[in-house]
Amino acid sequence: MQLTIGSNRLNSTDGIISVRGRQQIVLEWGPLNSELMLTMDLYGAGGGHIARLRRNQWTFNDHGRFDFAPNARGFNLVDTKSSRVILEARVVGRDSVVITQGAFYSSAGHQIEILTEDWNGVTDSRTATQPAARSTNLPFAADEITAIRDAVVSSRATVECPRCGCPLTRERIPGSAQLDSVMVSCIMCNRNLVVRSQS
Repeated sequence: MQLTIGSNRLNSTDGIISVRGRQQIVLEWGPLNSELMLTMDLYGAGGGHIARLRRNQWTFNDHGRFDFAPNARGFNLVDTKSSRVILEARVVGRDSVVITQGAFYSSAGHQIEILTEDWNGVTDSRTATQPAARSTNLPFAADEITAIRDAVVSSRATVECPRCGCPLTRERIPGSAQLDSVMVSCIMCNRNLVVRSQS
C-alpha cells in the first residue's frame, strides 16, 4: 500500500502506523480489495483507552463518543463531543491511500496532529522508498516540532531527535535575507525537518 500521511509519502507499507512504539492505526483492504478498513485505538488526553474500532466495527466506544462514517472513497472518524475530525482518509488510486487530516492522542496522552501544510514555519517530511518499508514514524507531534525548533533557533550545539535520542545533523539552506532555513536530519529515523526562523 502507498500511504500518504499529511505531507509524508510512504511506499510499500503494510498499513500499520505505530505511535511512540505502540501500534495504533491499521489500514487494510476489505474482501476483494473493495473497501478501505480501519482498525484504531482511541485514547483521551490522559492516555485512557476510550474506544476501539476494529475493521470498521466498534469493539467499544465510550458513550458513543466517536462517529465513524465509511464510504466508497474512504472514511471520516469524528469526535461527536467536539465535532473535531480524528482521522480522515481517501482512496486516491489502486492501492493508494491519503490520510488528509487527523488529531488524536497516543496511549501516553500525547496529542498527534496530521497536517498537510507547514506548522508554525516548520515542514516535517519523510519519504520511505525501500521495499516493505514500515510506517512506524508518523510526522513529529506538535510538542516535538516545537522542541526541535526552539533548540535550533536558540543555536544549541547539539539537538537530539525526540524519537530516538540521536544527535540531529544540521545543514543551512540558502534563503532570502528575511528568512533563515536549516535542514535538520535524523539518520536513525530517516526524518527531515526544515526549520525556518527570522534572521
